[in-house]
Amino acid sequence: MKIFEGKESSWYKKINFVDDNDVFVGYDMGQDCCEHADWFIAETITPYTCDSDDDSKDVPDVEDYVFDKDFFKDIESSDLDEGGMVAFKLIAENKPDLYLHLFNCHNGYYGHGFEVKHGGETVRDGCL
Repeated sequence: MKIFEGKESSWYKKINFVDDNDVFVGYDMGQDCCEHADWFIAETITPYTCDSDDDSKDVPDVEDYVFDKDFFKDIESSDLDEGGMVAFKLIAENKPDLYLHLFNCHNGYYGHGFEVKHGGETVRDGCL
């Protein structure tokens, strides 16, 4: 899997995850005001709270991983104010499963969209 994070172009507020099976997950993280949209990868499904002050990311090596295209979890949490969180499972032979988390903490006005494509066809989309 490859991770593409925009830096200097028109898509600098987006992050894209693409695996060798042509599965794409894109997330719009453009910040406006009273929100915090971000992502992280963990070995378990890990809730995030708006009170968290740790924004550091220890991104594991995901080069050999692909998305489990049948797994998607909408994580219910009242700790994100009006925002939301979703998780995608990453799998690799002889390696532990990992979970990509996308989240947004906000007060109801600042949603952030995500989209999942497989072979160029949208299979899931939503707003956190």
